[in-house]
Amino acid sequence: MDLLFYFSCALLVATVLAYLVFASKVYLQQKKMNELDKKIAVYGTDEQKQAEKTVFEYRKRVDDFANIIGKHRISSNVFAFLEENTLPNVSFFNFSMSQAGDVNLAGEAEDMPTLSRQFHIFEQNKEYIDKIGNLNSVLGANGKARFTLSITLNPKVFAYQPKTTPQVPQPETPDDSLISQVP
Repeated sequence: MDLLFYFSCALLVATVLAYLVFASKVYLQQKKMNELDKKIAVYGTDEQKQAEKTVFEYRKRVDDFANIIGKHRISSNVFAFLEENTLPNVSFFNFSMSQAGDVNLAGEAEDMPTLSRQFHIFEQNKEYIDKIGNLNSVLGANGKARFTLSITLNPKVFAYQPKTTPQVPQPETPDDSLISQVP
């Protein structure tokens, strides 16, 4: 038992000594690095130092501007989102939006089944719509469904990128100026 105790003590002493050796080496290396930094700082002209200061000021301005742009909310993306997710026979005639992203819509659908499909489209879009509520609808005398609707938008909608539809190439038509020149 004594042998194990003495071995553990020797191992502890060796570990402490190794730690002290490495700590002193790190301290000496840090000291050398600081001396080198001071020597490097001496070199260079005043013009170079002034140019460096100017570059750092511009860099700070660019970083500040990038931060502001990164936090900018693009409200027009809400309109692109609504346009892409609205059925052709549904129209909105009233729109209001709060800064928090709460949207109140009033509109008209061709009929109640169309309104139901439109509501379902909004319900399925969980990525950009957090909550839908306050749906009120009335069937008008002309058979059209008038409605009001509240939507709480997810902040991601302000970074919404509409899906681009591929452009179908149009068949080429002969140039009218060429036709008029034919004898």
